[in-house]
Amino acid sequence: MTPREPARASALAGAVSGLEKFLARFSFRHYLAFIFCLALGLRLALIFFLANFNSVSGMENELIALNLLAGKGYTLAFIVNEMPSALVGPVYSVFLYLHFWLFGKNYLPVELTQALIGSGSALILALLGKRLASERVGIFSGLALAIYPLYAYWTALAYQLTIDVFLLELSLLLVLLAMRRNKFSYHLLAGACIGLTALSKSFYLSFLCLYLLWFWLWQRPQFRKIIFAACLWSVCAAAVISPWTIRNYHVFHQWVPLTTNGGPNLWYGNNPHATGALYTRDGKKMLDRLPQELMRKIELAQTEAEKDRLMGDAAMDWIKTHPPEFLKLIPLRLRAIWWFDPEMATSFPLARKLIYLTLLAFTIPGIILSRHLWRKLSIFYLLALWTTFFYSFFVGQARFRYLIEFGFLFFAAFFLNRLLTILEQKLGRQIQS
Repeated sequence: MTPREPARASALAGAVSGLEKFLARFSFRHYLAFIFCLALGLRLALIFFLANFNSVSGMENELIALNLLAGKGYTLAFIVNEMPSALVGPVYSVFLYLHFWLFGKNYLPVELTQALIGSGSALILALLGKRLASERVGIFSGLALAIYPLYAYWTALAYQLTIDVFLLELSLLLVLLAMRRNKFSYHLLAGACIGLTALSKSFYLSFLCLYLLWFWLWQRPQFRKIIFAACLWSVCAAAVISPWTIRNYHVFHQWVPLTTNGGPNLWYGNNPHATGALYTRDGKKMLDRLPQELMRKIELAQTEAEKDRLMGDAAMDWIKTHPPEFLKLIPLRLRAIWWFDPEMATSFPLARKLIYLTLLAFTIPGIILSRHLWRKLSIFYLLALWTTFFYSFFVGQARFRYLIEFGFLFFAAFFLNRLLTILEQKLGRQIQS
């Protein structure tokens, strides 16, 4: 060791000690406030930088919202013929409707509200991180979501991903509180939030089973407690969903619990032109390749539920007659989910890949280092495994991964916390020597 090295180590240790003392002056609530302001500031800056208020499109949700404003009800011309719709859940369509009703068809208020919701997601992840690992992991998790470019960028788009992520995180937090504190009110709130998330994205209703499995893996409760939670969450979720289900039965004259997009999603991923994703190999939308015979049947359909059934039947017929092709498409669907769809044109494709690879570089070590907490953190594994399994039979899209990517941010924060802990220990040993 050279004469200068002890002095450098001492100076570095002093700087670290001074920084720790400075940071220790702030409580977890102070950090939450900082995380929220950072997330909101970044999202507002991005919104006004892109300034896409008059050019962005809300697609099906926008069309439904405009039809609601025009007094046509919750209707949509899916493929052909406008009729009562349940193609998408009502949460985001009503969200757009309320903004259009208050401010006119201008996406600036929509994006500003989404910026607030996205900032709230950073707070919730910080709270989850604190309860699942430690206070510092929670802070790092919240900061990671606050600055994560993909989530910030999606707040400036007319798409429901920002709300979906917020509702899913809120469901996780309420379920966690219900498991830990075992209070009736938390169980009620958890069940109601599960129902609300299902109204936003119907796939989320299946997560109720994952929450129960998480409950069993982590808490190892008595069987009656699991049954109690399952019944209470299910009843509360059903109470929230039931008005929409009753409406669907009234307009479709058949049982449609949530949405009518199961058949289309199955057909997108299983047809003669299927690539595993939403676009054909020449970059065309999959719907542009509808067979003429199927198109004629859809044109004659009296309800959207019938369109859903026709497309589902066509997909199942193709699967039964082409089992080898169906199996070959599974890896392509997984590629579209866990990487990107090569046929789909996106903004900033190289940046998206670099950001994702950087995230994986922190996430994978975090998963390995947190393996001793696998029961407590099993919900993140369950969400990823179930998403992979479910969509491997339907159609793959990277946005399905985006919905649960906040779990990656948690593991990245866990890894960063461990790195800093090791650095602090190393500096401490150097000072002692």
